[in-house]
Amino acid sequence: MNNRGSKDWVWPPADQWITVWGIFVAAVVGLLTSQLLFFFFGLTGTRWIWCYGIGLAVAAVGVSLIFYAKLPLYRQRRFLTFGSRALPESRRPFYRWSYRCVTFAVSLLLCLLLSRP
Repeated sequence: MNNRGSKDWVWPPADQWITVWGIFVAAVVGLLTSQLLFFFFGLTGTRWIWCYGIGLAVAAVGVSLIFYAKLPLYRQRRFLTFGSRALPESRRPFYRWSYRCVTFAVSLLLCLLLSRP
């Protein structure tokens, strides 16, 4: 560490990430996962319906954003394009946010499968 310049300094050193920070991060992730699973296992009734509605609404927003982002390509009659490379630069953030919304909605709807009938 002493032979490096100030621009090469890494915080924390790699051995601390594996020992101290790795254990801390694993504990926090385990705690958050257990709380999330506990929430979805106990989900019934009105709360389940609200989560389902939120999942569908977020999915609808995501699909709408995909349509809005790809609208210039649809006008050019280019219907089968993958990725954001063919999109205009101004529409790429909408495309990326749309897939984030869809991913969140699918994850939420899959987590609803964990709830009791």
